Amino acid sequence: MNGKATIGGLICSLLLALVAQAQLKFSADMLENPGLYSQEFEDLFSLTEIPIYQPQIGENELLLENGYATAEFQNPSEWSSQGQQMEPVEVTVIFTKYPKHKEFWLTDYHWLLARRLEALFALDARFNRKDIPFNILLQTDCDIEPEAMQLFHGVLVKYRPIPRQTVNSKPSPEETNAPEPREGNTAAIKKIERFTKRFPEMRDSTVYKALDRNRWKDAVLVIDWTGSMYGYGSQSLMWHAENEAQSGVEQVVMFNDGDRKKKKKKIPGFTGGIYMEDATPATRPLKLLNKVKNRGNGGDSPENDIEALYVAMLNNPDAREVILIADNKSCIRDYALLKSLNKPVRIILCGTDRGINPQYLNLAWHTNGSLHTDSLDIENLREKVASGDLTIDGTQYTVTINNLLTPVNRSENPYRWCDRYYQLSPRTRRKVQRQQSKRDPKCYF
Repeated sequence: MNGKATIGGLICSLLLALVAQAQLKFSADMLENPGLYSQEFEDLFSLTEIPIYQPQIGENELLLENGYATAEFQNPSEWSSQGQQMEPVEVTVIFTKYPKHKEFWLTDYHWLLARRLEALFALDARFNRKDIPFNILLQTDCDIEPEAMQLFHGVLVKYRPIPRQTVNSKPSPEETNAPEPREGNTAAIKKIERFTKRFPEMRDSTVYKALDRNRWKDAVLVIDWTGSMYGYGSQSLMWHAENEAQSGVEQVVMFNDGDRKKKKKKIPGFTGGIYMEDATPATRPLKLLNKVKNRGNGGDSPENDIEALYVAMLNNPDAREVILIADNKSCIRDYALLKSLNKPVRIILCGTDRGINPQYLNLAWHTNGSLHTDSLDIENLREKVASGDLTIDGTQYTVTINNLLTPVNRSENPYRWCDRYYQLSPRTRRKVQRQQSKRDPKCYF
């Protein structure tokens, strides 16, 4: 009797395993040996090519970021913290098509795709089902590796919310890792909440915490309002709305890197896409949320931070503080125009999970400003650099012969491709000079 029961149990377990395996979209053998199944592998995907993918998250969507030529996710908690309340319904893997022909890729295409899928399935086995459509999105607007490295690489997940059996009361700030709500402009708060529902960056309270710790006065708030920054920028507006009477913010400036201009037309100092509004009442700058978003979302990775800061300073000569909400993962396209700035810049840096982009550290140092992250306030940079003792999160910095701060250990700088923007190339310099000759030199760089 016991022997029969044991045999029956084994048969039942085997059948269940076979059924489960039959429901998988990607078999274990296919993932372990993708080169042997290259054609079958590709047949399971719908492939689309676009110039550049701008990370924008719609309703019931979530982005998991890998980074260039890597398979591990940088933000796995985005799914794992709430996956039980979601059911995946579609997956899009986002690559760059660099080089243009797969046979020249340094990292084997099928191997990297399989590793990224394994990372996804390790996060949640429900992704590996036959009924879930899988897509590949190949970005083509990259001719050299540094350009490819700046583009987004990861997985876009579409999901269906799973209704909860019971509706709990609103979670406490401790549960959501969000700051305590305060009295403020209720109308503005509600508008920002509606706008930010689809941006997971709102769950990262870096900007809110930095503003709350420092409370600068007579300030201009300059916000990178490109695709990956809507959630972070909205945090600054939420903080201002909740603290309207004592926030110290007098004007809000948003920039989108050129109002959909093509990359070759983005001349440093003349890129545009910069908008401003008075900060009071807190509902007033909210007119810019969709206006600036609809006119452009960045297009490519580098941004016109210096131009936006210059415009903010030009229009607010009496401001004591200039605060920049910046994307650590984007290069400063027009860094070479740094000398046009005449006020210290307080930089709140978003997305520092891979370390600090030295361009922003140099911007803070050379303007006698400061740098702020989720938990750090890096001030008095000139004194620290002069003493030869500048170490941030274990990374030691030194000054180059070009008077730039850079990690002593080059391997600790994953943003080396941004170095090209410290100076204008001869071709770009000629473009700037031609543009200057057409404009009033008092108003431009």
